[in-house]
Formats: sequence, C-alpha cells, structure tokens
Amino acid sequence: MQEIAPNVFIEHNSLGLVTGVIRGKAGSVLIDSPSRQDEMRSWRSGTARLITGEPKFLVNLDTNYDRLLSIKGTDCVIITHTNSLVLEKSKTSTSKPIDENQLSGEGHETSVSPFRLLPPEIVFTQSLSLFLDDTEILLEHHPGSNLAGIWAELPARKVIFVGDAVLPDQPPFLAYCDLKRWLEDLNQLGSKKYRNYQIVSARSGVLDQSQVELMVGHITAIHALLSALMDGKSSLDDVLALIPEIMQRYEPNANTADMYYNRLRWGLTSYYELNHA
Repeated sequence: MQEIAPNVFIEHNSLGLVTGVIRGKAGSVLIDSPSRQDEMRSWRSGTARLITGEPKFLVNLDTNYDRLLSIKGTDCVIITHTNSLVLEKSKTSTSKPIDENQLSGEGHETSVSPFRLLPPEIVFTQSLSLFLDDTEILLEHHPGSNLAGIWAELPARKVIFVGDAVLPDQPPFLAYCDLKRWLEDLNQLGSKKYRNYQIVSARSGVLDQSQVELMVGHITAIHALLSALMDGKSSLDDVLALIPEIMQRYEPNANTADMYYNRLRWGLTSYYELNHA
C-alpha cells in the first residue's frame, strides 16, 4: 500500500481498481474494496490488516461491473448512492453478447452477474458526511461518469477519490454516463477549490490538474461526436463507427487494444439504447 496523506492509503487491487483505505483508531473506511471474495482472507492478514484494522464502512463509488464484483464477501457496512438500487433495463439480444465480450476483454469473471449487487445498508441522494475520529469524509453524488457516481473527499487531507470520472490515459466508461453533467463535474474538479488536492482516479492513481484538463478534452470531443449523431436519429451502427476515431485519442498496445475496443463498443451500445428516442 502507498500512503498518500496521513492515514490515507491507496492500493491497486487484482481487478485493476485503485482502492483507498482511510485509517482511524477504531477501524477504517474503505473506498471500494481492496480485494475480491476469494482473496479476502489473504488480504486481511499480514501488513494489510495492520494498516486497515477492522473496516467499518465500504464506500462503493459507482455501479461498474468490477466495482460490484469486488464488494462480494465484504462484512462491513456498504454505502452507495440511491441510484444503485434502480434496476437496469433488460438487456436486449443485441447488447447482451456485447456486454459479455466486454467483460471478458476486461479480464473479469463472467460467472457473476453485474446486476446482482449486494444490498447496501446506507444510501443517500446528494451528500453524506462520515466521521472517522476527527476526520470528515464527505461523500457527494456526481452522476457524470455514472448515474450512481460518488466522490469521496477528505477536506482536511486535501484528497479526493473520484472513481472513473477521470481516466486520462484510457477510454471512458460510457454505459451509464451523462456526458453534459460529466463535463460539469470535471469543470468543478478543475476549479480553484481542488487546486492543491491529490485527485485519485480509480484506474490511473493520483492525478494532477493537467490530467483533469486532458479528460475535459476527451469528454468534450466524445460529447460532440455523439450529439451530432443522436440529434440526427442515426443508427447504432453509425454510433459504433465512432470507435476508431475515439481510440485514436489513446495509445492502446497489444494487451489493451481489445479491452479498450470492447469497453467502447459496450459503452456506446448502452448509451445509444438509453438515449435514443
């Protein structure tokens, strides 16, 4: 684990997420889960247990598949946004194989349904404050990158966990996003308020303001491409034809090219189905 502020740690888990641990005297708060169910015993032993103590709360930052998979087996109080309780609409015969291909490309286990979410004990609509000893952890709803998206801010430590809102070096998850509000979220994150913060991306680690600005460019370009097609009542094939143009903004290699392509194909298909009149 890497300590980025006093009693604030981050770690890459086996699903590729950058997770957080905020340590207190009586226990800790987890920002996403540092492990999967089959790894929980080994993770909870040794140095990890010395750092975390007994986890009291787990904040689940959104409803992306790997994030849901990582919470299975958790025995602390789970906190999510209330939108995570809304059932997703049934997958059509067109989108179902795309979902499965995307999950396989991301290296996830397809035996667990992404919609079998462990029921949370605490949900909120706009904001919620947790206190660990004298440290405030402010949870806010930011639905740009995900309709159930949460940011977890530690004002006293100048650290903020933003989930998948900032992915400067890889394609974004588009399935459950609101691109207009995503840009609003990013503009807020790029404001003076967060100028001296450590911004923790759920896949890229600790970022600075220049990478937030880069993400603004990515989402602005994708929003412009999709707006033109959606307004013109274009077909799904027309939308999927944008994938090569979007991919040009990144630098996939032999290990990531299929994952990035499948992520965009799944995301654009879901976005089209949710937003096409």
